[in-house]
Amino acid sequence: MADIDYYLEQIIKLRQEADALPDDNPGALMSKINLLSNCVMYIGRVSSQVDGDYKRHYAERKYQYALAYKAATGGKAAAAEIAIHDMRIKEAELYQDMMRWRNALVSTTEELHALKLRLRIDYQQGVN
Repeated sequence: MADIDYYLEQIIKLRQEADALPDDNPGALMSKINLLSNCVMYIGRVSSQVDGDYKRHYAERKYQYALAYKAATGGKAAAAEIAIHDMRIKEAELYQDMMRWRNALVSTTEELHALKLRLRIDYQQGVN
């Protein structure tokens, strides 16, 4: 988890630096692109970690369900669902985190592509 804390610190730092730069200066725009590229790398690492956390919890929940189902008498499925209720709640939270970081990765990547396109257009207009 220490790596995640470091990644989060880097994401915040890089994002703040990138947001402070203007978009109308080619040099600043190139710096912003570089900062956001590094930010995407850290966001990807966090996204990967939370994806793994979700999958590990999902596997554990399925295992606990199977154990509860096997041990139950009568309404096996209902007993198993009751036994894993708290795990399902935790799984929903992990899924929410997973989707949040996937969305952050996609949106930051799209922002980066838009900035690169703007830089190319600015360069072509300056050259002509």
